[in-house]
Amino acid sequence: MDRVSRYLLSNFFQTFLSLFFTLFFLASVIFFIKISQLTSLFSVTFSDLGEAYLYLLPELIVYTLPITFFIAVAMTLFKLSKENETIVLFALTLSPHKIARVFFMLSLGTSLFLLVNSVVLIPIAKQLNKNFIEYKKLESKINIKATEFGQKFEGWNVFIHGVDGGTYRDIVLYNKDSVKDEERFIIAKSAHIEKNGSIIGIKLEKGKLFNLKEKGLDEISYEGMKMSYKPNIKELRNVGVIEYWMKALSNKTRAKDLSINILISFFPLATFLFGISLGIANTRHEKPNIYLHIFIVVLVYYLITFKVATTFPLVGTGLLIVGFHIASGIFFRKKILKRY
Repeated sequence: MDRVSRYLLSNFFQTFLSLFFTLFFLASVIFFIKISQLTSLFSVTFSDLGEAYLYLLPELIVYTLPITFFIAVAMTLFKLSKENETIVLFALTLSPHKIARVFFMLSLGTSLFLLVNSVVLIPIAKQLNKNFIEYKKLESKINIKATEFGQKFEGWNVFIHGVDGGTYRDIVLYNKDSVKDEERFIIAKSAHIEKNGSIIGIKLEKGKLFNLKEKGLDEISYEGMKMSYKPNIKELRNVGVIEYWMKALSNKTRAKDLSINILISFFPLATFLFGISLGIANTRHEKPNIYLHIFIVVLVYYLITFKVATTFPLVGTGLLIVGFHIASGIFFRKKILKRY
């Protein structure tokens, strides 16, 4: 790569990194607000927030990287045009064809990275995030603390005097059966919480069970007793990437997601010629509204993307990518190649 091309790329990466970190920060703030809603489901520590944020990183990248790349291409060349540096670059053998080849390789690499991120990493991250939430829900159901009232184990109110490692000391359970008009108390010297998949068990040792009825009181002593229940939460499971996307053949929602992910991934490759065409301008003779034009290109592509993904995702995805790339090539030829 010659010095002129390296100069162009250095300007591009400066603009790209500045835009990317700005957009990424703004998107991260929005996602953190979304993550904070988990506090209504269970208690969340700072490390839990960090873990949930990591699972959302692939989505953050697919929302910010494609648009950042396109804007950076247009803004880099427009900045050089305003300072009349594009004329110097053309004089130094950096023709529009060569500029297009440089950005073609960059856009191709970016789109392939986004494709792997969208098709491989996002499904894995979504499943890990769902499993993380369900596990935290399960954990919150068995997080019984000492000397606190109002805690429950299924339909039983629970009170414990103390905790020694993983062992509960002096535990009391109370349950009222309004149908049979009975009240039951269980006391135990010690207890352990056991988990088997999504089934929670509590193993009680050395205690008594009292069953208070209208006609009298039953008392039972025991050396060991086990109570268990299955909370109403989703099963923790992992599905392979191929199996995950194969549902697109029969599931409209999954087909829509697949189409959107692929189309957004190929946004840099399909639109980089638009970016070059908008960026290269003779500012002495024209005053292009580059911000408006950038907005229009992004808006049109994304509107068509959601329309295609909703109506005919499997067929329309490839047609839109090819069609937009052809349109950008025609625009590039008429606006740039015929003039420079």
